[in-house]
Amino acid sequence: MALKDEIKTKALTGGFQLFGVSDITKLEEVEFPQGRGLALPSEIMPEAKSLIIMGMVIWDEGMNAAISTPGTGDFSGGEAEYYNLYYETVETRAWRLAQWLWEDKGIKAIPTHSLHVKVAAYFAGLGFIGHNTQVITPEYGPRVRWVAMLTTAEIEPDKPFTRNLCAEQPLCQKESVCVKACPYNAIIPGPSQGVPPGEKVNYDKCVVSHELEKNIDPKWEKKIRRITERGFMECTICNLACPYGKTVDEKVIPAKRGIV
Repeated sequence: MALKDEIKTKALTGGFQLFGVSDITKLEEVEFPQGRGLALPSEIMPEAKSLIIMGMVIWDEGMNAAISTPGTGDFSGGEAEYYNLYYETVETRAWRLAQWLWEDKGIKAIPTHSLHVKVAAYFAGLGFIGHNTQVITPEYGPRVRWVAMLTTAEIEPDKPFTRNLCAEQPLCQKESVCVKACPYNAIIPGPSQGVPPGEKVNYDKCVVSHELEKNIDPKWEKKIRRITERGFMECTICNLACPYGKTVDEKVIPAKRGIV
């Protein structure tokens, strides 16, 4: 079995549902929003020759649980006390894969969230970057969380995604469903392509940016799904509204819960 196929099989049996390989040279040239803790592949692992991207389907909203101290600020990492279940889950699974690569193949690999994983998923042919800036996949819509893995192995990259899923969607012909769904009008209407990085969504209008504040204005509080005093479910209103994600409700969730 070819190395790429072997790694893919290991990833899919290890808890991921989507797997692809991005063109690492293209990602070196991609602009990304500042202040989000993102970096180029060469800044994280200079000796990397390939970039693997893997996606885990979010079939239960509980997987979006997060806990933070007041006033954490943003999601760019560092020493801030911010804990997110899906980040921890996909990264742990990716580290298991990296360990297997090292122990069984003698290949170095480093999982990371610090790359522009959305663009990496697009380059790997896994989905289209939709109007809410999330990766829309044909199988699961935007209900996927991603992790990248840089490796010294030379793996042939996949072809970029070619379909415009938003343009194809009949329910989004007049106005995108995700744009209409946002209660704070945080998403600027229209395609994400051609918009400067970080400007497609007005971050200050997004409820996610206010979940970490110490004294939260009631305007934002009413849309925050609290589970403890400093624990909450991240806002996923635009993701849940996406028509492509409905297959998760109709097929994935019932199967996971043993209904069908």
